[in-house]
Amino acid sequence: MSKSTIINLPDLGDVEEVEVIEISVEPGQKVSSEDSILVLETDKAAMEIPASTNGIVKSVLLNVGDKAEKGMPFLEIEAILDSEKKSPEPTKDNSSDKKAKSPVKPANKKQTYSNVTQGSGSSRHAGPATRKLAREFGIDLSLVKGSGPKSRILKEDLHLFVSNALSSSSNNTGEFVFTQPSIDYSKWGSINEKPLSKFQKTALKNLHTSWVNIPHVTQHDEADITELLNLRSKLNSENKLKISPLAYITKTISIVLEDFPELNSSLSHDLKNIVYKDYINIGVAVDTPEGLIVPNIKNTNKKSIIDISSGIFELASLAKDRKLKVDQLKGATFTISSLSGIGGKFFTPIINPPEVGIIGLSKTFNSLKLVNGSVVEKKILPISLSYDHRVINGAYAAKFITALSKKLEDIEFLHNSFEDK
Repeated sequence: MSKSTIINLPDLGDVEEVEVIEISVEPGQKVSSEDSILVLETDKAAMEIPASTNGIVKSVLLNVGDKAEKGMPFLEIEAILDSEKKSPEPTKDNSSDKKAKSPVKPANKKQTYSNVTQGSGSSRHAGPATRKLAREFGIDLSLVKGSGPKSRILKEDLHLFVSNALSSSSNNTGEFVFTQPSIDYSKWGSINEKPLSKFQKTALKNLHTSWVNIPHVTQHDEADITELLNLRSKLNSENKLKISPLAYITKTISIVLEDFPELNSSLSHDLKNIVYKDYINIGVAVDTPEGLIVPNIKNTNKKSIIDISSGIFELASLAKDRKLKVDQLKGATFTISSLSGIGGKFFTPIINPPEVGIIGLSKTFNSLKLVNGSVVEKKILPISLSYDHRVINGAYAAKFITALSKKLEDIEFLHNSFEDK
């Protein structure tokens, strides 16, 4: 025996709004509880939503392009009941059957999807994504004129509000207004336009916001990792492993951060306090076909180099397959951007808000150094530390890089950190 039921979207984590990018089934298709029905996409990751029950799909209640939230109905399914369940007895009270057959009612749309922010004595209607963007920009919604239905505030209204505010104040304050010249490039030859991906649009906004709002200072230095690389080669051979230098460097950075808490902090939203964190979660930038994404390793300083290496590999694989979970993208306290496998020598990494520091690693190169009167060939790692000058001063940053360089030469520490936490 079977019954028709409605399945609602589960808790999506610390995400206010996602977009449906794929429908994986068709009406009439038989599915198991673990089969994917929808694929949802946030700004940085995609997630599959399973059926949650065995049965036959009657209809999918969302379409590609729809915005989705926790609790929203997304699937009508003819669920297959357990074989031991018998036919209902007609003489008994069938109120429970009616309840089972009744679709789960979606939350009142006015309450769920027409969120209200109070300001200046009037109600302002805006969706969750718009409210999130307003918080990021520090915009009072009561000051914004909505262009949507019933004066609903849209994202476009926020962009227009910011643009107008910057334009009106640029002559007096010198604030930078982000613009792009309107040029007909086809005048000089054939062209092809390709829309930015969701990841690229997010990166464009985040990087520009970071560069404009945060006074970046970048300090460059060189670290001698000759002995680190020798130890790595030895331990890889002895343990039949292939652990990259990045795992050693990540562990070392996390330990040095324990003595430099300001670089592991954030400014409060009102810019009146420094938020010190008792945890160290290192974000590692991963280059994917969809763009740059930064998952993080939780409690990095408490993990062994082997565990960190496994974590980096797992996160990189999930990122490239677009299967990262929301929690793996949230909560980073400091970021590493490594170009060591590509090339270059020093660069200026852009800080990933709300963090106050990011370190860039370039490709290791050979250099001749004078050691105890003798010329010795060394393996040198170029390091570029960008920091938020509102929180970190130059002397503090210089001390951090000096301590980091020294720790990278501490072979006893690196050897003990290989397996032990």
